[in-house]
Amino acid sequence: MKNKISKLAVIDKSAVIGDNVSIGPYSVIHSNVRIGDNTSIGSNCILYSYTDLGVNNKIYDHVVIGADPQDLSFDINKKTYVKILDNNIIREFVTIHRSTSEKKPTKVFCNNMIMVSAHIAHDCIIGNNIIMSNASMLGGHVMIEDYAVLGGNTLIHQHVRIGKLAMTSGGSRISKDVIPFMLVGRSPVKHYCLNKVGIKRTGIKDEDYKVLSKAFRILKKGENIEDLKPMTEDLQYLISWFSVKSERGYLSFI
Repeated sequence: MKNKISKLAVIDKSAVIGDNVSIGPYSVIHSNVRIGDNTSIGSNCILYSYTDLGVNNKIYDHVVIGADPQDLSFDINKKTYVKILDNNIIREFVTIHRSTSEKKPTKVFCNNMIMVSAHIAHDCIIGNNIIMSNASMLGGHVMIEDYAVLGGNTLIHQHVRIGKLAMTSGGSRISKDVIPFMLVGRSPVKHYCLNKVGIKRTGIKDEDYKVLSKAFRILKKGENIEDLKPMTEDLQYLISWFSVKSERGYLSFI
C-alpha cells in the first residue's frame, strides 16, 4: 500500500521506509533510520540516527527515539543504536535513548504498550507483552522481562531486573531486583504476594500455579526452592533467574 507522509515532515534521504507507513506533520526522521512496514508515526516526533523500527508499530505524537543517553561520560560521536521490533504501541511524549555500547542497542521487543511520558534510558532491554504505565521511568541498563507490568509513576534504578510476570504498584520506587511472578509495592517497596491475576491470564493454573504459590512461601522464609517438586517449567525458570548474578540485590518480602 502507498505511504502517507505529510509534506511537512522532514525526512533524510538515507532513511529506509517500508510500505504502508504514515508520518505526521513536523516529524523529523534523521539519517540512517529504518522504519518497517505498516508503521504509523504521529506529528512532532523525532527519530534520531540509527533508530531501527520493525513492522506494525504505532507511535503517537511528540515521541523522541534515539536521542543521546543521559550519561556524562558518553562520547556523543559513538555510533550507537535503538532497536524496536514489532507490534508495539508507543504513546505521547515517550522518550527512548540510544545505547552507550556500540555492540548492543537499547532494545524493545514485541507487543508492548508504553504509555504517556514513559522513559526508557540507554542500554535498557524491554521484553515482550510488557505494559509500562504513564510516567514510568527506567534508569540505564534496566532489564524488564516478558509480561511484566509497571504501575503509573514507577521509578526504576539503573541495573535493576524486573522478572517475568512481575507487577509494580503505582508510585513504586524500585532500587533492587523484582522476583518473577511477584507483586511489589507499599512503602518501603517489598514483595507482598504472587501476581495472581497476571499469572492466570497467561494460562498458568492448577498444579503449575500451586508450585509457584509454594515457591513464594518458601522464598518468603528465606529458604531454597531448588528441591521443590514437581519441577515445572515455570519453577525451572525461577530457579535459573536466581542463578544470574544480581547487580543490585533483591527486594525483601513483607
